[in-house]
Amino acid sequence: MSFVKPAFLATALSLVAAVPAAAFTPERAGIFVDALRGNGCAMHADEAEAALSPLELDPVEVQAFVDTFFSAGLVSLSEDNQTLTLAPVLCEAEGDAAMEIIVEAFARQEPTLEPWVPDFDPERGAELIAAIRAQDCALTDAAAQTELPPLGFTPVSTRDIVAVLLDGELASVSEDGTELRLSDTLCNADPAQDAPTLAALIASWNERQAMPEMPPMPAQDGAGADGATEEGAGE
Repeated sequence: MSFVKPAFLATALSLVAAVPAAAFTPERAGIFVDALRGNGCAMHADEAEAALSPLELDPVEVQAFVDTFFSAGLVSLSEDNQTLTLAPVLCEAEGDAAMEIIVEAFARQEPTLEPWVPDFDPERGAELIAAIRAQDCALTDAAAQTELPPLGFTPVSTRDIVAVLLDGELASVSEDGTELRLSDTLCNADPAQDAPTLAALIASWNERQAMPEMPPMPAQDGAGADGATEEGAGE
């Protein structure tokens, strides 16, 4: 259910989207399952953003849910990887029965899950920031493909740096995902402070990702797998 373009920046951003989500809980996964069930137990990639964004399900956590359910045999992907389909056992289950299946899938996955943290030398990150500054603080796909490889940057090595910049609100991505722009603060900052700024963001990564555990919601008539669909949609 990813939207990967064969371009340097788009590939790096798609890798950022693969970072495990902080809101990785069975309750949130229940909202995702409800959305799929309400769509006929299947969803095409072209439908995902419109269907899931109103529920505040972002691509990061959706990918984590898909990985967990796929490992448990609860979803399948079409040959072109564009359509996700719930397995009959999860499609037909409702309420507590559906949540029991989801919780079991999480329990199987839990031993293999480790908190993701960015791993790069802050000085290397500062070099990427300098390269973006040289492009008037906005890096397009075209510029990334010509300017970054000679500096030794690949989409994979760029992923962690971009993730920290985005999380620290020091950069943003255009709506079409083809341009990475530094914030005005970072664009105009003293380059000598780039590495220390990145080092501080890396050190505080886990603290910023920490989220309070969602309390279980009481079952309600008309609610979906976790009884929280309406709340998820209205938050």
